[in-house]
Amino acid sequence: MVTSLFANFCILATFIFLSGMISKKLRLTDQPVSLLSRINAGILFGVFGIILMKYSFLVSPDIYVNLRHLTLVIAASYVGWLPTLVCASILAVSRILLYGISLNTVATAVTLLLGGLCCCWISTLPWTRLRKMMTGNIACMVLTFIVLLRNVGSLRELMGFFPLQLLISLGAGLVIYYITESIQHSNEMFALLEVRATTDYLTGLHNLQQFHRHMEHEVTWAERHQESLSLLAIDIDHFKVINDTYGHPAGDEVLKQLGWRLRSHSRSHDIVSRNGGEEFTVLLPHCPLSLAEKTGENIRRAVESEPFLLPTGLMVPITVSIGVACYPETTAEADGGVLTQLADQALYQAKNTGRNKVSVHPYYQGPRSSIAKSAN
Repeated sequence: MVTSLFANFCILATFIFLSGMISKKLRLTDQPVSLLSRINAGILFGVFGIILMKYSFLVSPDIYVNLRHLTLVIAASYVGWLPTLVCASILAVSRILLYGISLNTVATAVTLLLGGLCCCWISTLPWTRLRKMMTGNIACMVLTFIVLLRNVGSLRELMGFFPLQLLISLGAGLVIYYITESIQHSNEMFALLEVRATTDYLTGLHNLQQFHRHMEHEVTWAERHQESLSLLAIDIDHFKVINDTYGHPAGDEVLKQLGWRLRSHSRSHDIVSRNGGEEFTVLLPHCPLSLAEKTGENIRRAVESEPFLLPTGLMVPITVSIGVACYPETTAEADGGVLTQLADQALYQAKNTGRNKVSVHPYYQGPRSSIAKSAN
């Protein structure tokens, strides 16, 4: 019995490790988790519960024991009620399919469903994960005790093996909890470091490194599929005056609000980045030059039309200058560095000819939109 239960524990530990790796790979530590991801998590827990069933062993005629209920407990403590319900349903159905229809198997299937429902309720309580795991573990073992007592028929015979089963179950639950917590903490730290490595801390936009990664990917895609790729280079006009006059906290607030306006006036799949200081970019995949100019003008107007609120409550007007470059319309070279350089040159042109305007790279001689003409 001890050997078989230990095998169950090893299977559980392996399952927790693999689940942690999958969670990190699929970013399941992010919130909120989608409905499909929760259902898939429930299926995964159910599959491992079935594996534990295959390692069940007889303690008396027609009586099998294992640690399959811990998959319900773990699901309830870490993923939520829906995966727990899915897991319980899979375990109940598989119990009948694996061992045939009989009074004992039906009773066990019903017990698994009741244990799953109990764990579902526990998952909704504002408890710590440790408390949820211990309570769910004990609740499932109580239900197991009731079914075993009914099937064995003798309390004395049941007490010959159940206390050891209970002790191993509670011990395994504790060890699994600490393993899971360690993996959970590791995944959360990984996700945090990944966010910090790719996100600007102040605005929540992509940082310069992530901008370069996206640029490389989008340029390759645009060249391969003969798609347009546009870039807006954006700079706040006279930003140093804001810092010098109102202080750096006011400047930080302006940067935050500008980041929000850039996201609001860009398409959902556009890539908005803060490349440093008061310099921002918007990378527009599948976007020809005319649409990029229109987007830039919409952003310029959105910034100019509404003053920015400073932490002191003061409203100050802000304007931006925007440079536009596009592959293949302003450059035939599918190169992210070249596209960035051309957008920067167009930005300098906007700043040197009066600011608060949208300019296209000066080497471009093709047709211009009416919006771009009025902006220049």
